[in-house]
Parts: sequence; structure tokens; C-alpha cells
Amino acid sequence: MGDEKNSRAPQNNIRGLVQDLSERLDARSNDLRAGTPFASARPADAKTFMLISRHPRGLTELATALKISRQAAHKSVLRLVEIGVVDFDYAKGSKRDMVAKVTDAGIAAQKVGRLITATIEEDIRAKIGTEDLENLRRILGTLVS
Repeated sequence: MGDEKNSRAPQNNIRGLVQDLSERLDARSNDLRAGTPFASARPADAKTFMLISRHPRGLTELATALKISRQAAHKSVLRLVEIGVVDFDYAKGSKRDMVAKVTDAGIAAQKVGRLITATIEEDIRAKIGTEDLENLRRILGTLVS
């Protein structure tokens, strides 16, 4: 009986908490994107765009980062190309490998993304305070590096 109760207890391990937070941040970001010119973009495509915005990437790298197939990553990038925020260029020295890069319209989308991010960070600041927000940023930066 005791084991049964424990198996239903909330999981407070770091991995689970980070995953839960990531899901909540994605949902909040999608809610905020609803009032923008990019509201029609699929949530998965918005995540693809975010990765490309951080630095140009090939399909294999995108697929790996998103944990999806290369074909699914390609379809996502093609939808972003269709709305004009991303373009495909050949990778340097390659006639086969393509790299997704942000277009001028994509730069405008990045500005919208920065406003969404600022709103989310302000929500977090309101909940945990400035000092804890900066500590969280520092700790996450350390873990990522």
C-alpha cells in the first residue's frame, strides 16, 4: 500500500520539473502569440523557428534538437519558408546540405518573439522576484554551458 501512494506522488526531480516548466512556458508563449501576425503558425513550427533564430541549422540538427524525424523537420521548415520567415541556403561547401536561416520577415517575427519572452519573464519575475529570476537565469546558464 505504501508503494502505491508513492507511485502517485508528484515527481520533484529536476528533469521532471524542467519538463513541466518547459510545457507551461510553451503554452504561455502560444497564448501570447495568438494576438500576433504569426498566430496561424503551428506551435511546433514556432519552436522550429526559435531554434533557427538562435543560429542557422541544417535539417538533421533541427530534427535532433526537436526529437522528430528529419522529414518532419523538413516539413516544419517548409511551412516557415511558406510564411516567409525562413529561407533555405546551401551549406558552405556543399551542393546537397541545406541550412535554414532567418529572413527579413523572420527578423520581424524575432522581435515579436522577444516581446513574448519579455512578457513571460515579467510573469516569472512577478511570481518569484527579481533576485530569484536572476539566480534562475544564472543557474540555467551554468547547466547549459
